[in-house]
Amino acid sequence: MTEQSEWTTDIVFHSPDDLAVWYPRWIRHGLETLQCRDVLRYLGKKVPDLCPGDVQIDLRARPEGTRLKFWYDANSLKFYNKEAANQLPIALRLENTINQVGSFKVFRAKEGEDASAPKTWQKMRKGVDDLPRRAEIGQAINNRLAESLASVAETTPLGQLLKPLGQPVFQDGRRVARALNPLTGADGELLRALANGDFLLHGFRNRDLRVALYGHATDAAQRRKQSAAITRLLAIVRAHGLIVKLPKTHRYQLSAEGKRIVTALLAAHAANANRLAEAT
Repeated sequence: MTEQSEWTTDIVFHSPDDLAVWYPRWIRHGLETLQCRDVLRYLGKKVPDLCPGDVQIDLRARPEGTRLKFWYDANSLKFYNKEAANQLPIALRLENTINQVGSFKVFRAKEGEDASAPKTWQKMRKGVDDLPRRAEIGQAINNRLAESLASVAETTPLGQLLKPLGQPVFQDGRRVARALNPLTGADGELLRALANGDFLLHGFRNRDLRVALYGHATDAAQRRKQSAAITRLLAIVRAHGLIVKLPKTHRYQLSAEGKRIVTALLAAHAANANRLAEAT
């Protein structure tokens, strides 16, 4: 029986000075940009309109360094600068602790059935049989946080990063997609919708994005009209390289470049004028 498990990922830097350059920025990113939806996404939870349960973000300064910790109920995730033998922090450690496993899934036969029985996605148990799956989930949690922190290290100015989106896309001399205005208006709303935490975890379909942008339409004709509009928008953002289609499915997900751009947009959207002034 495994009541509690921890999974850590160490990212080692060439020198303490290299880590010291970025670590304060990651702390500020965690405090100023990340929200309860991000915490739920990191911990593999479905992200609802309103955050259920108790989501916390806690900063604690210790003699050996500073750590930032995220909680959702009994599960948590934190990062801190880990010391080397010379007592100078040289590694960034990402560490998650899992106490409640009921919301996670494992691909196995149903409880009580023979091991040769057909396998389906079942609730995770605390027994040792599900430890390999728990390790996979632990690494995925750390990867999602690492990906978010990596966006802070983006040194390309936002205007330069977004410049290609402001140009039409041409293929073989033919325009296949119009330019986007990612900062404001309908295009900005579209890109922020693509950053939905549940979309980042599981991908999204036309229907998912339609509901995110337009809400639940009760009229069938209106739904068809909205679905057609979403199809056109998907073609545009796909032509710009922001999303990719998952093979053999009707789902899409953000590309690596799409995640990079959307994360920068979210940070800019969340920052107020004072924070932007401080960052310059």
